[in-house]
Amino acid sequence: MLMFLYFLAIFSTQAKATSIDEIKAIQNFANNEMRLTALEEIVPSNLLDQASACEYFVNFSRALSNAGRIDEAKQKLLNEIREPSFNYDHINKGRLYRELADVQYHNDDYEDSRRTIKKAIYHFKKTPNLSILTGAITRQASIELRTSHYRKGIEIVQSFHNENENKLSSKNLSSIYYFYGRAYDHLGEFQTALEYKLKGYELNTKLKVSQSKMASTLYGIADSYDKIGEHELSYNKFQQALTLDRKTDNKQDIGHSLTKLAYQAYKLKLYDDGIEHAQEAISVFSAISNTRNIAWSKHNMALNYAGKGELKKALSLEKENLTFLKTIKKDFHLKTSVWNHLGELSLSINKPLLALSYAKQAYEFGDKSTLKDRRKISLSIMHRAYSKLKDFENAYQIQSNLLELQTAAHKENYAKRLAYLQNTIETKKKEQKLAEKEQENLIISNALARQQNQQMVFVILFIVFISFTLIIYIKIRQRRVLEQQQGLHLNKLLEQRNQLFSQIAHDLSNPVTVASLHIEAMQHEIIECKPENLTKISEKLTDLNHLVKDLAGLAKLETANFTLSTEEIDLQKFVKDIHDELTTQPTEQTLTVANSQLQKTFANIDPLRIKQLIANLFSNAKKYTHKDGQIGVYFDVSDTRFRITVQDSHPSVPKEHLGKIFDHLFRVPTITNTETPGHGIGLSIVKQIVDLHRGEIKASESELGGLKIEVNLPIS
Repeated sequence: MLMFLYFLAIFSTQAKATSIDEIKAIQNFANNEMRLTALEEIVPSNLLDQASACEYFVNFSRALSNAGRIDEAKQKLLNEIREPSFNYDHINKGRLYRELADVQYHNDDYEDSRRTIKKAIYHFKKTPNLSILTGAITRQASIELRTSHYRKGIEIVQSFHNENENKLSSKNLSSIYYFYGRAYDHLGEFQTALEYKLKGYELNTKLKVSQSKMASTLYGIADSYDKIGEHELSYNKFQQALTLDRKTDNKQDIGHSLTKLAYQAYKLKLYDDGIEHAQEAISVFSAISNTRNIAWSKHNMALNYAGKGELKKALSLEKENLTFLKTIKKDFHLKTSVWNHLGELSLSINKPLLALSYAKQAYEFGDKSTLKDRRKISLSIMHRAYSKLKDFENAYQIQSNLLELQTAAHKENYAKRLAYLQNTIETKKKEQKLAEKEQENLIISNALARQQNQQMVFVILFIVFISFTLIIYIKIRQRRVLEQQQGLHLNKLLEQRNQLFSQIAHDLSNPVTVASLHIEAMQHEIIECKPENLTKISEKLTDLNHLVKDLAGLAKLETANFTLSTEEIDLQKFVKDIHDELTTQPTEQTLTVANSQLQKTFANIDPLRIKQLIANLFSNAKKYTHKDGQIGVYFDVSDTRFRITVQDSHPSVPKEHLGKIFDHLFRVPTITNTETPGHGIGLSIVKQIVDLHRGEIKASESELGGLKIEVNLPIS
């Protein structure tokens, strides 16, 4: 991997252009540190276009933010927005603003984030991309949640949801459901929140979203289980979210999951596990310099130490948090949680005045309409502190306030539950009406389907009839064509047979006639009965005998049940025997018989038929070569082939006849230079022998000026 990064760095710095695909590929690297290293090696001036530039600055700033280099991440985005590398279109300009808003949001710069996300939304509204606009809207609403404006956040998303209800995809709805879940959590409508989150989880599972997205979904579900008191389920879901967070190596998400695990461990009385989770969360947040979340982790660690009875350690951690709380103005949740816990700890060590001080700060801080649960805890601490101080008048007054707050909370919870039930009933009614409508549509659809099926059956039957008729017509037409072709073929065969018989009769009659004339001449003493005259008669009878043998051999080779008698032979001995036989035959031409060094010494062939093949090729060369010409016979063996080459000098065979010389009884019309013309059977026999051996034969012009025939036979 290091080598890959090295080559990537070289490529990035030297290449003329860096594409968006190369930048996206970096996001598949195993961890944030590797991604950051690869992105730092890219030269911005080498970016190919506005899409690759936007992708680069968005991913680079995200990697910097995850590494805790927050100021660098902000500055990089701000610089690109103020002095852009390209003339960005709305979608890419919006992405830059959106990423800047996210960096600001995750690092508690809510006012800046609120202003920035509005600029992103302005640009996204000018594009047809509804998915990216949905993300920006939910981010804008999330900022309102973080600043305790819960209803405002819900109104922002609901307005967008209603306006685009018929356009939203499953992916868009998943983001919206996730936001609703968080928002209703803040409003205390935990069951409603959980239902939205589970809907989002179902959609994300079908969509096969990224590990990061699925981790966020599980995180939200775990948070809802915590709020309805299902702490064991909550703990398990946070563990699943943490597993996915570790795979994506997002430090912020890892730290948040660890912090929540520490709190759930406290609820389950797994104090040692809670301390361990909190300690790891502190290490993660320290690495990215997130002081607010370090304080939350210390608070959860303090809860677990208090659960174990180690009050001094718990107090020490919360007092460290007090120092941090002085540096921030708002953050109602963190401040009230720390102050209330300090109040509880002070009561535990019998310091009621100090407990009263902390509880009053928590009670009087923040938006009284949205921190009712915390305010009830504060009043409870104050009541116990006054009781310990024996200030029963104030204790009574606080008790009254607490009772009033609890009564209002019960009424509100009852109203919420009633509203939830009414909403559920209305939803069920709508679902029932929808089901009835779907049933009506189904009945209509079934009726239409039956009608369509009937029409389809008629169409299919009509098509089958037409097809059947067409097939019959085609069959009849094909039969007629076949009969015509068979007739033509039969006529051609008859013509070829007649031609064959005519040629055979001619070739048979010629030597018979000459021999008969010589015998009659000697009988009538026209010529003397001398040895030379008898020799001429013998030669003609020999030609006749050769022709008969060739015809018989050709007929035998063409029978379907003919098989070769192959055997493994010693090629060196076989070639030597051929050499001896050829060189002892009388010939008027210069004969050369040669072989290259044989690589293989054995082959599976029919030796008798191969000798017949060589004899026919040699005989053909003698017949059609001038008396002072040359004949060459060569042998060569490779790993797979036994090659036999026979070539001669003038005359040659015209190119237009080379492909026909292996046909039965074919003779080249222009070759008339020999006194013993062939009958066109020898080369046909050669072709049959080669085919039976599954070999190859080729005729071409010889380097000597005549005909060259190459035979390649497989040796196994």
